[in-house]
Amino acid sequence: MGEKRYIFKFFHSMDMERVLKGLPWTFNNHLLILSKLRRGEDPLKIPLVYVPFWVQIHDVPIGLFSESLARLLGNFIGVFLEYDGSDLRNRNYMRVRVQIDVRKPLKRKK
Repeated sequence: MGEKRYIFKFFHSMDMERVLKGLPWTFNNHLLILSKLRRGEDPLKIPLVYVPFWVQIHDVPIGLFSESLARLLGNFIGVFLEYDGSDLRNRNYMRVRVQIDVRKPLKRKK
């Protein structure tokens, strides 16, 4: 397609969903920014600047872990997508999925 853009065709929707759920992906140490193309949509007009990441939030007392705090902190970092509240006994950090604008610098402390 030019402009460093590629179209990936999936023959089964389950494959596409697995790839999109597994974001982010890299190739040769370069971030792949993927977007689901809708019928009739011009692929050159899709802004490829947002990527979901799982981030770890440390130094929060375990008793304060909650989806509402994850939402607040996730929205500070980028746009909150989901909170992984499973298996909290085996880790001492919050795991939050956040949509990041790759044009902006990462936020490290609140």
